[in-house]
Amino acid sequence: MRKIQSSKIVFAIWVFLSNLALAASVGKQHETYVYESPLKVGLDLQAYKVNYKNYNWASLTKLDKDGYGFNLGLEWIPIVSVVGKVALSGGIGYASVVDAPVTSSSQATLHVIPIYTGLTYRADFFKNQVIVPFVSAGLDLGFSTQASKTGSTQNGVRLYEGYSYSGGVELCLNTFDPASGRELDSRVGINGVYLVALYTQSEPLSSSETVDLSHKEFRLGLRFEI
Repeated sequence: MRKIQSSKIVFAIWVFLSNLALAASVGKQHETYVYESPLKVGLDLQAYKVNYKNYNWASLTKLDKDGYGFNLGLEWIPIVSVVGKVALSGGIGYASVVDAPVTSSSQATLHVIPIYTGLTYRADFFKNQVIVPFVSAGLDLGFSTQASKTGSTQNGVRLYEGYSYSGGVELCLNTFDPASGRELDSRVGINGVYLVALYTQSEPLSSSETVDLSHKEFRLGLRFEI
């Protein structure tokens, strides 16, 4: 009789522990797929084509030649509300115009490291909004060098100071694959992934700028909100 009662007690304990483990497992899954990591940071990876039409390759030589570049952007997002998102933006990149025909007998390559800081507003009103329009404005710095193997080198690093404004749209990829979006958030804390297209224009702060790297760009890239 005691053996039967002991067996019943052991079985009851086993059932209790099994149910407890199952509840913990379900709770963990619920936490993983319902609660999101805090949204604080945006990371942008972009590629673009650029044309520095007002740049002086020689004394008064300006050329209409395209170059290419990439940009790494980082944002802090202090405001996330029902009226959209506001972020403090910054970025650094690299662009080059290769083998520009400065004269009939010489070519040169322009290397530029652009740095940007500014504010960005996104009309992002709800989770996984498919299309997110945005605008941005801020200040530009451009560090440039011109190299040549045929006599058109300009010595030293020269500085461009300007302001820029941008507009574009983001396509939320999480909308098309919510399961993968939840998995990214639970594993590495990425709240959203976006395909980005934007137009940006930079103008010099002063008409007396010795180096004029004013330009227009069309960029394509990816954005990760963390």
